[in-house]
Order: sequence, then C-alpha cells, then structure tokens
Amino acid sequence: MKAHAQELGRRIKECRRSLGITQEELAERAGVNIKTIQGVEQGRTEPELRTIRRLAKTIRTSVDWLVHGPANTARQTEATRRRIEADLRLLSLSTLEHLAPIVRALAASQRQG
Repeated sequence: MKAHAQELGRRIKECRRSLGITQEELAERAGVNIKTIQGVEQGRTEPELRTIRRLAKTIRTSVDWLVHGPANTARQTEATRRRIEADLRLLSLSTLEHLAPIVRALAASQRQG
C-alpha cells in the first residue's frame, strides 16, 4: 500500500503543479483539509474514494488515472472500447438510434470538463 500511496500522491502533486496552484488552494477548491493534501502528496495517507473523486475533479483528471496511472488507464480504456464496439454490433438500427443522443450527451459532458 505504501508504494501505491506514494504514486497516487506523486500524480496529484504533478497535476496540482501543472495547474499552478498551491496545496492550500487545492484543499480549498476540493473541500478537504490541507493536512489531507500534505499527507497524500507525501505518500503518508491514502485518501478515501470520495476524497479522490473530489481531487480528480478539482485537478481535472480522472479517478482512474490518479489511482492506476497512465499505462493501466490506456489498456483499460482500449479494452473497454473493444467490448462496447462488440456489443454495439449486436444491436438493431432502431436501438442504436435510441442510444445515439445518450452517447452524444455523454461525449459532450466529457468535453466540457
């Protein structure tokens, strides 16, 4: 768990710095205590999932990337896409037409933030 906590902290720190914000600003924006940010970034504390979600949203990244890192995320994303494409091939045109607005809305929400 220690290595995992250190990697998580490193990724959070990297994102925070790329946004040009301090630990204090991140804590305030994410609605968590500064000591939580300090402990996480130093790898001493592994935050709860709800805290990871808040941090991911605040630093504009995914929970998956924070928890697993970029290589694992890319593999999982590609595997998920292949499964979805295979499932879509099994659906009727009518069903696909019903899904299209939902997919467009999801894609638009991802682009917005």
